[in-house]
Amino acid sequence: TGVELKEFSLLYLLLNNLSLFQENIHLVKNIKLFTEINKQIFHSIIDKLKLDEQLTVENLNLDNQLLDKIYKFAPIKHIVKNKPKNNNQVIELLDDISKDLFNHDLELRIQELESKFSEDLSETTFNELKELKNERKTN
Repeated sequence: TGVELKEFSLLYLLLNNLSLFQENIHLVKNIKLFTEINKQIFHSIIDKLKLDEQLTVENLNLDNQLLDKIYKFAPIKHIVKNKPKNNNQVIELLDDISKDLFNHDLELRIQELESKFSEDLSETTFNELKELKNERKTN
């Protein structure tokens, strides 16, 4: 799915810039993922980033098949490959991906509230829904 590809791109960026994100963990620790296996990988990487030790992809102890899948399907690899390595560029790419994942979360919450509102016709639900739609417009 599109979301899964975004998650692969996020994981790809993390795996290829471990030291950058270890120094700037605040940039990634609150990103929300949706696919269960990608969530597990992401949280495993975040936990290791929090440690003050030199990290490599090998000592993350991630399943090789999952790593292969990330490296194979992450669309961002083509963008990263064709540009010189630059921390600011990596952070901009991360920002784009995290915004896309945040917007996906907003869409899911809007759908959930629309469904709830169609059942209860509550003013509270309507106001929450209106608030989320306004937030979506600003993103």
